[in-house]
Amino acid sequence: MPHHDHRIEVYHAATGRYLGPADLADQATDEQISAVRRARATRVRRLKKDVEASQHERYAAVTQPEAPQRLGALIRDGRGWHTCRLGH
Repeated sequence: MPHHDHRIEVYHAATGRYLGPADLADQATDEQISAVRRARATRVRRLKKDVEASQHERYAAVTQPEAPQRLGALIRDGRGWHTCRLGH
């Protein structure tokens, strides 16, 4: 809105889908800055957990070309590494 120079409306450039309002960073309140930092930290923790889990997936050995068959994933807890059956 032309008369609201403290806030803009954001749309996705490729799809035109409305994403919501955005406040200017230099005019954000301490509460807004804290909320953004918390959301970023939560996302970082979730992504790190996903990456770690994906690095420990196990697949069945094969001697002929075929689709991969997942055996499970190795997970770590306070007692060490354990196999977790996927999909059960």
